[in-house]
Amino acid sequence: MNQNQLNDNKKFLGRRKSKITKISDKTIESLKNNLNWDGSGSKLEPILIDNLGSLPLNVKIYKSSLYYNIKNLTIDELTCRNTQNITIENCTIKHLEIRGCYNMTLVNNKILKHKITFTKGSTFIDNKIAQIEKFKQNLYVTQVNPIGRQVTNPLTCCLCFLIISTFLSWDYSWFIGLILIGLLFYLNYSVYAKIKRIQDKPDNIYVNNVQI
Repeated sequence: MNQNQLNDNKKFLGRRKSKITKISDKTIESLKNNLNWDGSGSKLEPILIDNLGSLPLNVKIYKSSLYYNIKNLTIDELTCRNTQNITIENCTIKHLEIRGCYNMTLVNNKILKHKITFTKGSTFIDNKIAQIEKFKQNLYVTQVNPIGRQVTNPLTCCLCFLIISTFLSWDYSWFIGLILIGLLFYLNYSVYAKIKRIQDKPDNIYVNNVQI
């Protein structure tokens, strides 16, 4: 990547938008009616998102099993969390986050910044990516023992210290220790649950993705 391309990418990234277009199974019908999106959300008739109208270009799709086809858009930030069956093609995306997803298909997109974690069974073909060296660094691959890795996490160590200090203080702040124990449990279990949910899924497929 030459210096001019680097400067163009930095300029294109810009600042993230504060407002978000949230898409879920609960909100999709009203959005379809307002923007004339076609499709029922089935495998044969995916919901076609090719026009955002005046909606913010910060898009979040979450907790959905419907089929979507997102195409021919320029999006500041696209977040897909705990979703499946989404196809993204011919889009330019400044910031892309895919987390806890399955059966994603990305074809012929330009992606300037991305974070893909806890995602399997997905296909990435002919995409132009600024961070190609990080493209396949999916968290589920490197974090085989999430509980063990979390023990050495600085946040985990800090919480353990606060919990011990709270209970040793022998005053009325013991309930804070219980809250911290709950937070510590959540940090460890959430990672384990995400890996457990996708461990039986096939690995991702990468074909002809290049760096820009």
